[in-house]
Amino acid sequence: MDQFGTDNNLSPSLQTTLAVGGALALVAGALIHHNRDKISSLLVENIAGEELNVDTDWNRLTMPAKTQGHSDARVAATLGTRPLLQHGKSTINDRTFTTFYEGFQIGKETAKYRGDERCLGYRVDQNSDFQWITYDQADQVATEIGSGLIKFGEAHGQNTFIGIYAINSVEWMTTALACHSYSMIYVPLYDTLGEPAIVHIINQTSLKTIFVDKVENVLLLLKIVKQVPTLKRIVLTKKVPDDKNSEIRAKAKEVGIDIMTYDQLREIGRSNPVPHHPPKPEDMFEICYTSGTTGLPKGAMLTHKNVVCLIQSASEFFRPIFTELETLISYLPLAHTYEQTIELYCLCQGFKIGYYLGDVRQLSDDLARLKPTLMPCVPRLLNRMYDNIQATIRQLSPLKRHLFNMALSAKAREVEQHQVTRHVIWDKFVLKRIQQRLGGRMKLIVSGAAPLSPTILEFLKRVCGACVVEGYGQTECCGISTCQMLGDSSVGNIGVPLNCNMIKLADVPDMQYFSKDNVGELCIKGANVFKGYYKDEEKTKEALDKDGWLHTGDVARWVPTGQIQIIDRKKHMFKLAQGEYVAPERIENIYVQSQYVAQVFVYGNGYKSFTVAVLVPDADVLEKYARENNISGDTAELCKKKEIKELIFNDIKRLEKSNSLKGFEMAKDIYLHSEPFSVENNLLTPTMKTKRPELGKYFEKEIEEMYKNID
Repeated sequence: MDQFGTDNNLSPSLQTTLAVGGALALVAGALIHHNRDKISSLLVENIAGEELNVDTDWNRLTMPAKTQGHSDARVAATLGTRPLLQHGKSTINDRTFTTFYEGFQIGKETAKYRGDERCLGYRVDQNSDFQWITYDQADQVATEIGSGLIKFGEAHGQNTFIGIYAINSVEWMTTALACHSYSMIYVPLYDTLGEPAIVHIINQTSLKTIFVDKVENVLLLLKIVKQVPTLKRIVLTKKVPDDKNSEIRAKAKEVGIDIMTYDQLREIGRSNPVPHHPPKPEDMFEICYTSGTTGLPKGAMLTHKNVVCLIQSASEFFRPIFTELETLISYLPLAHTYEQTIELYCLCQGFKIGYYLGDVRQLSDDLARLKPTLMPCVPRLLNRMYDNIQATIRQLSPLKRHLFNMALSAKAREVEQHQVTRHVIWDKFVLKRIQQRLGGRMKLIVSGAAPLSPTILEFLKRVCGACVVEGYGQTECCGISTCQMLGDSSVGNIGVPLNCNMIKLADVPDMQYFSKDNVGELCIKGANVFKGYYKDEEKTKEALDKDGWLHTGDVARWVPTGQIQIIDRKKHMFKLAQGEYVAPERIENIYVQSQYVAQVFVYGNGYKSFTVAVLVPDADVLEKYARENNISGDTAELCKKKEIKELIFNDIKRLEKSNSLKGFEMAKDIYLHSEPFSVENNLLTPTMKTKRPELGKYFEKEIEEMYKNID
């Protein structure tokens, strides 16, 4: 997201105007502060409906799942004694649904009854506004695509797998809708999987047809065609430049692959219509491959039952704030279940989905034009947003900075009182610029996929003029399992179980975590838990126990008020030479608290009695320190300087002491690396998880050198 404007960009006359306006607002703010109880009703607009938190006991947000048959587990207090949710329900009548196919028909009915029937939106280029297709049109496109596939020999039913190798778009979703309509199973592919993984996925699912948008990905598929004998055809979802079109078709002809455009497939389906073949609740709708941190990706089998229970849970959970037909901005990868489940939820509610142009660096322009009310996020984007806001605040005049801090304090009081409001002065004037960057109509921001800094979450809850909550899930539970309740003022936790699943904590004896102490491995059970990994019984048994509990590998604790807090990771452990177990992620989470540190990789093995660490410094903080202390060089050069290493090493030693790390847990040496770990250099997964084996290999030489120096 691009930076917010600063005082340096303003003309002197405009700065004077802002200063006078700021002074008036300051006086008004002081008056409001002293008389806030009397006039708050005139100055505050409630974002949520009256039912928000009416009966919420903030000291008891979860309860034992006794009536659900598992007293050792917990469910959200909002579920009460009801059974876990399994079916969906219309928001305008009593119709229920058990598959997404049925849910989409209800969403179409809702959009007609409550709105203008708009369904999927797109932009042609940076100068255009959003254009829309209706629910009826999306349904028709899906019928044409499905009928066209059947005409080419792809049968309806659970033996047909369709590949989608594209970024978020109308074509992506209408292809998925086609699969839903004919009980086919779609298999998303994405760039960061890498060639070996793509070959593995195509062969394991015997893909014959793949929908592709980028020229380079078409060329990749044509390059590996001898390794994927089932592949027969590629459908181009976007227009290809004439010069590349000739190249693609020539190469495709050479290797015996049929090439057709999306519109051509639609035309064939339009001329050869086939009635829908609706799925059953237990039918799969997708095999979603998890990138994983080791080995080839695993294909999670997800069913209509899995996603429908989550759709209904989200419908109940967000009902107080979604009081009209809402609008979602789609930019997080649809190939992952987090984004996909949210979009399927929206379609069953009759909401609108607007797809970004494809460049996240220009997302602010998409937001300004779409003006969404719902935005799923990941910490990386929210961190950037926070940094940009902080940079702007630092450049404000003292008067405007004081005014901003007054707004922050006033909004903090509202958050602490579990209110979700927009204030006439604080939100409409002082914080307006921030909220306009989100489109100006935002109601809900959900952060997932990785932990979000409590400091950043607390700040965003105050300034965004919307509910900002953190959730948790895995591909294996259809992307979402828990979420902070609307109005929850707390940070540093992942909320409560959604009403389709319960959660228990299992003992992890090796790490001295026991459920009797309200701490242990987080385990999930409910209709959202997957069937298993496709053609991989061994890995399925590792994830699902005999009673159907999904073992996540994350270690969590119940906090006194009932929320869940992730504190550790079970799988990433190693035993040192003296027999002590070390959980490196716990140490990494401590080291990264240093202002100088952006990323950390802690390493140890059974042949050594201590750990070492690779640290990626925060470039901005480090370079600022260097300037202030007359130390020359860019980040790469600074990482090689002895005084910089001592500075950072001493700071993490301070953190080790304050967090009571044991001696064997403390890194005995550190190596500073200037290049961040990323998806592009294969050191992070697409969901931003550390790929520990790859990091170990990548820094093998540096690790050996550190051990040699200490020995």
